[in-house]
Amino acid sequence: IILAAATVTGWVFLRLGFTESNVITVYILGALVTSIFTRGYVCCVLSSVLSVILFNFFLTTPRLTFHAYDSGYPVTFVIMLAASVITGTLAAKLKYHARLSARSAFRTKVMFDTNQLLQKARDDNDIINITAGQLVKLLERDVIAYPEVDGKLSEGCLFAASQQTDKQSFFTEKEKSAVEWVFDNKRRAGATTDTLKNAQCLYLAIRIKDKVYGVVGIRIGNKPLDYFENSVLLSLLGECA
Repeated sequence: IILAAATVTGWVFLRLGFTESNVITVYILGALVTSIFTRGYVCCVLSSVLSVILFNFFLTTPRLTFHAYDSGYPVTFVIMLAASVITGTLAAKLKYHARLSARSAFRTKVMFDTNQLLQKARDDNDIINITAGQLVKLLERDVIAYPEVDGKLSEGCLFAASQQTDKQSFFTEKEKSAVEWVFDNKRRAGATTDTLKNAQCLYLAIRIKDKVYGVVGIRIGNKPLDYFENSVLLSLLGECA
């Protein structure tokens, strides 16, 4: 739609007596708008290439062919393509960095809120529930928490990220084995690890040195935690402990 609009606008410009340089800026604007409304660089580059093709086919002499009478057209096409690609990719990068900044600001706010909420907690269960709830908000994943009571783990409490979560899948023997292993060995296990990796969750101990206060599980699915998510997760668990 954007390319079609640019082509029609270019045709109108030529009918009004504008130069081809004005038409080229319309196509560059089209590549810029495409990069704003799409993700990644593929659509932007594809838009840039198609812009050159459409400009050549519809708006250069002879019309409706891929021939070009003017000897300067090849240079025009190359410059137009380069300008469109550079403009579009720069816009895509700005969008990407803006998303990163917004995500970083959100996570910083969640960590700050967690600190305040933990200070108001009345007991151990409050602390673990607050931490698990904040992890759901931060990671947008299902979280299950197992508090430690009198040297043993109590029943797990599920904090679902969506209403479609299959709650029973968190309480299978496979998941329980991973939870017990983490509690006994004080190390992470489950998904994305080499220990009981068939579990659907990544399990980590809430601990200070050898004292374990509970175990938290994060549903991984097909999307492992990235480096930043993992570091924030460890920070929140450390604060919880």
